[in-house]
Amino acid sequence: MSRQLGTVTALWRYPVKAMLGERLRTAGLTAHGLAGDRRLALLDPDSGEFVTAVQARLYQTVLRCAAAVDEEGVRIDLPDGGSVHSAAPGTDAALSAYVGRPVTLAPTPVPASVFHGAPVHLLTTATLKRLAAENPRGLAEPERYRPNLLVDTGGDGFVENDWIGREVRVGDEAVLRVVAGAPRCAIPTMTHGSLPRDPEALRVVRRANSVPARPGRDPEPVAGVYAEVVRVGEIAEGDPVRA
Repeated sequence: MSRQLGTVTALWRYPVKAMLGERLRTAGLTAHGLAGDRRLALLDPDSGEFVTAVQARLYQTVLRCAAAVDEEGVRIDLPDGGSVHSAAPGTDAALSAYVGRPVTLAPTPVPASVFHGAPVHLLTTATLKRLAAENPRGLAEPERYRPNLLVDTGGDGFVENDWIGREVRVGDEAVLRVVAGAPRCAIPTMTHGSLPRDPEALRVVRRANSVPARPGRDPEPVAGVYAEVVRVGEIAEGDPVRA
């Protein structure tokens, strides 16, 4: 018999890797994650590598851009109030001028931007509550940790750690298998749109929940979990999440 773990309280997708995403009321879950999630990225044409968290200065610049899917492709809003579009000419030139180096907006491999083949990132309100209590600011904004699904579980603590290795049903159709904790790097500490820089956003995770993300790994700061898709379907805010 299934047991309710919580309720989906927010959904996000990130149409361009390393940029701010868009909040959704409903989303289609495909075999490769939320429809439209992380399907584009900025590519360095010289190295052939996509922008990653390893390139901290460039990544922080890109985190000030917001991407959203529309009927024509993806619209990217720049921090100066301008915008570019994936289907429009001149987009690569405009993005290169913004980041200060040559870049190309390119499709990512499928599945894209995932942790060992697990494309869906879940985070709970219980984890955020614990992180906020540990942070001198008294805040832990979900946008810093970039989940696809924020699950309201009530309580306080890293409850999703116990989901690793289990299947969860979201709504009536979708089924996920949670395969690993979500290791954290410096990204949560960076400026995210209007959210200021917060060096404590990583330190509090390290202090409160340094655990192996998967069996056999060394302890590392973990907040949230990654899941692979077992069954596709529609998901929405308010959907129950059941074991």
